[in-house]
Amino acid sequence: MPCVNLKSMLKKAVDEGYSVPAFNIVNELTARAIVKTSEALRAPVILQTSVGTVKEIGPESLIGFLRGLAERAGVPVAIHLDHCTDVALAKKCVDLGWSSVMIDASREPLAENIRKTREVVLYASAGGVSVEGELGAIGGVEDHIAVSEEDARLASVEDSVTFVRETGVDAFAPAVGTAHGLYKAEPRLDFGRFERIRRSVDVPLVVHGGTGLSDEAFHRFVSLGASKINISTALKAAYLGALRAFFEQNPDCGNPLKADASAYARVAELCETFVRLFSAAGRA
Repeated sequence: MPCVNLKSMLKKAVDEGYSVPAFNIVNELTARAIVKTSEALRAPVILQTSVGTVKEIGPESLIGFLRGLAERAGVPVAIHLDHCTDVALAKKCVDLGWSSVMIDASREPLAENIRKTREVVLYASAGGVSVEGELGAIGGVEDHIAVSEEDARLASVEDSVTFVRETGVDAFAPAVGTAHGLYKAEPRLDFGRFERIRRSVDVPLVVHGGTGLSDEAFHRFVSLGASKINISTALKAAYLGALRAFFEQNPDCGNPLKADASAYARVAELCETFVRLFSAAGRA
């Protein structure tokens, strides 16, 4: 199946009232586990790549195996660049075959955020590539971006309307109290703000910082119209945790493929959990 962008994938989610899980994969194994599990559940899925993963594996090598997985899949798969602050890298990923990119200029003043985001939108849209933008500052650490609790700020409804209108983004991530990484305390989620923004803009909304939220919080976001929810830290923890547990239980194992199989199974289990939680099963 051809790789799809967020614009087409999330429109269906908006219309039918579910959310598509977006998993930050770290290698071929995690990507394969996510795609194969999504196929089994007949669910659309987003393979996200952090800037760190892109640089570590190399953009050409990374997109090579991701597009192979996506195009052989029997369900819609989007390949999305997550939290890219570098306009040049975002454009390079567009050229290489990502079906969607996020340009994150959220730490800039509103006017500069709009300018940078609009530049990427104009470049990407010519090739049918969707663009996600962000407004406000989501706390915590995501790849190379760190935002302290003191610097975290929520997106206003007024600025959100301006940002979406002037950038032309296909998906919008407003800061509403979630955080990247592991929560140190109960997050103060502003569902009312999220709902007001949803009613005021005409593009799908994205929730960042999904790891650690309660099932109730996820259900609330989905019911309020979140069309894409990001899962990053939980996937990394599942992958590494499975490997640690395997070698604790099998300290003398000399077969890497057995360790890989353990990690694959855990990532697949995690994928199924979120697909079902977001009501995405059977939507492909």
